[in-house]
Amino acid sequence: MKKFIKKIIWYEKFYNSFKNSFIYQLWKKTNWKLANFINWNPSKDFFIVGVTWTNWKTTTVNMLHKLFNDLVWPTVMISTACIKIWNKTMVNDKKMTSLDVYQLQWILADAKNQWCKIAILEASSQWLDQNRFEGIKFDYAVLTNITRDHLDYHKNMDDYALAKKKLFKYVLGNWKNTKYATFPSDDKIWKERYNELAFDKKMTFGLQNSSTIRAENIVDNTRETTFDIIYLWNRYPTKTYLLWNYNIYNYLAALSVWIQIWLDIRDCISSLSGFTWVSGRMEKVEHNWVYYFIDFAHDPDALDKTLRFLHRQKWENKLILVFWAPWNRDKLKRPEMGRLWWKFADIVIATDDDPDTENRLNILKQLTQEIQKEDEMKKKLYIIPERYLAIKFATQIAKPGDIVMLAWKWHEPIQRTNFWTRKRNDKEKLLEILKNN
Repeated sequence: MKKFIKKIIWYEKFYNSFKNSFIYQLWKKTNWKLANFINWNPSKDFFIVGVTWTNWKTTTVNMLHKLFNDLVWPTVMISTACIKIWNKTMVNDKKMTSLDVYQLQWILADAKNQWCKIAILEASSQWLDQNRFEGIKFDYAVLTNITRDHLDYHKNMDDYALAKKKLFKYVLGNWKNTKYATFPSDDKIWKERYNELAFDKKMTFGLQNSSTIRAENIVDNTRETTFDIIYLWNRYPTKTYLLWNYNIYNYLAALSVWIQIWLDIRDCISSLSGFTWVSGRMEKVEHNWVYYFIDFAHDPDALDKTLRFLHRQKWENKLILVFWAPWNRDKLKRPEMGRLWWKFADIVIATDDDPDTENRLNILKQLTQEIQKEDEMKKKLYIIPERYLAIKFATQIAKPGDIVMLAWKWHEPIQRTNFWTRKRNDKEKLLEILKNN
């Protein structure tokens, strides 16, 4: 019924015109004040780190949780993939990066009762724009990059960047004596923000020489990545099971937080030495000498970086891409992603994500329209709307040495079809298919 109502009242268009109204803002402010009051304002007793960016923030949040949990104090973490209170993990089944104010405050209150004093929160641009973090006293704001995404919601990239900036304003507006920030030196949009915002402590990270902390001598393969961390003219040889350059950015972002609160960088490297991956973030499964990589690559920049890495690793074998896109999400990026398939993948299998109220066949048509223009690529394209059958077909055509990339979904436990919501976990389905092969 909810989907039907959204469809007939043009929910997205109505919301974008309504969200800045006085009534809406008053309603949001009333909600967070009530949620705060009900739970006795738990955030005032936490050191809170907020992480925002377009891609990969979930991995950074998980890395920070491990660092603080291992080396400082029991820590709570809320991310797209999961929620962790100390050493207890819960699946985030809300299909939302950031929880609503009542759920958020309740989890913080529960974590406080379990002796947690540090919180790591993933902050999406939509939820920042909707004031879901009002009342949260952030001590530290981290941003890694801004690339095209969520333009179905935001008017343009400037509007998108301003929504991200709100996290940093929360830090500057807190009543505490701790106001820290981390910025990406390699990101064009946020270079100017480094000098624009005045924090007690701030630093940059990246691969450029101008970065406060940077990485050099990066060597990667399908099993591990080695690199040198350069900080204050010291060199720290490092190895991680996370794959490719963008996870180096995750690593550096986590380190920058650690360094600014005056903790030993060697302890940090030791703690992260066993960190592998977060569910659905360049997660790897090997079966019969076929390498399956699953990544939440949901925008052109993320897909480009992931496919470049895998294309480089495939040697003489094939790269098979299984891909999809959800309903009403920045439709203009769909053909742009199609151009990336044409550039890197040997075989493409297009299938469903969460079509929800949008016609599933229209989504698939927009996803593949760039490929359909090229006769050679049309021969390598398969359209299989049912997700289970698409993944199964990929396992059937893959030969030893091939790489199969499953992009977008993975950790999510449900799928919203045109007709109903059903339980569907891609990881479980893939393992089930491989077991029966």
